[in-house]
Amino acid sequence: MNLRTALAIARKDFLDALRNARLLVIVLMPIGFSVLYGYLFRDTLDTIEIVLYSPGTSSLVSGLSELDTVSLFVVDSPEAVETKLEAEKAIVGVVLPPDFDQAVQAGERPTLELIYRENPEDARGTERLILQMIEQISGRQPVVDVVERSLQPPGTAEEAEAGEPMSFFREIDLQSFFIVLWVMMGITMNGSFLVPTLLVEEKDKKTLDAILVTPTNYLDVLVGKVVVGVLYCLLTSLVVMGLNKGLSGDVGFSLAVVLTASVALTLIGLLIGGLIDNLTTLNTWGSFVMLPLMLPGILAGVPLGTLGPALTIPLQVVPTYHLVRGLGLSLSGKGEEVWLNLGILAVECVILFGAVLWSMRRREV
Repeated sequence: MNLRTALAIARKDFLDALRNARLLVIVLMPIGFSVLYGYLFRDTLDTIEIVLYSPGTSSLVSGLSELDTVSLFVVDSPEAVETKLEAEKAIVGVVLPPDFDQAVQAGERPTLELIYRENPEDARGTERLILQMIEQISGRQPVVDVVERSLQPPGTAEEAEAGEPMSFFREIDLQSFFIVLWVMMGITMNGSFLVPTLLVEEKDKKTLDAILVTPTNYLDVLVGKVVVGVLYCLLTSLVVMGLNKGLSGDVGFSLAVVLTASVALTLIGLLIGGLIDNLTTLNTWGSFVMLPLMLPGILAGVPLGTLGPALTIPLQVVPTYHLVRGLGLSLSGKGEEVWLNLGILAVECVILFGAVLWSMRRREV
């Protein structure tokens, strides 16, 4: 492979996409949607409802009360916490022991009781918020013993979690959800439509045959197309994330997921372009390919387990499923849980690379 040749092909395709108004729309559409929805929902905040009982004065009460994203209900007894949880449909109830602040400062490991109305896993973000507030009060890592219990009947939480493989979306706000959606849309459109269009146009105009008459080989062309596809996917994703405060949470994992998914979707686009020889056919079949790629974002808030294994199992093979799940976890601060998604995306990239190389070399036969 000649790296200089591959980069020259990438540069040519990058500029061609900018000159082509139809392809430029593909690049700008997700960015435009993200700006529009960011404006429409700029004042929309996910309010976290917390019910709290404190037998004495605690800085935790005043600290949580000052947060714009927290709606705090202070009750006068531990028993009232459960009642208020149900009445207000709050996420979590907090029961503090007497002299909680003094015990934290003295390092005596006071007990912090957390009562969840539903599945505890859906309120981990709220739990982290409470512990971070205690850390600010004490000036160090909170030394507390957390005791958890749920108002949900035994077994219901496990069934709900098993039925909702994307339930991590409950831990991110509306803006983060839209970030995931528009990043997925941008990578899918750039990878599975812009990239194959660039390849099929060259095949349709016979310019690809002219390129291959030179010392350039199929591997040079493949690498060049991958580079330009990944560049456009990354460009769209970073602009969307930058405009919508998406560079938060575990940023390193977010970028790793976006990069790996960009390679996978670009290779899918090249596989489509390698099998199709004219733009009319590409426009017809491209829509059928994009639908399953978009499904993970469309179904992100749906209890997937209720749809049956006939859909959920194939869906988890689609690269965009791991993009959506991985980016959602990273934005919610759970980057350490993304390794499996990154590994699956990497394996899919290797398989797709071999398939694309085969689809392009078959023209030699």
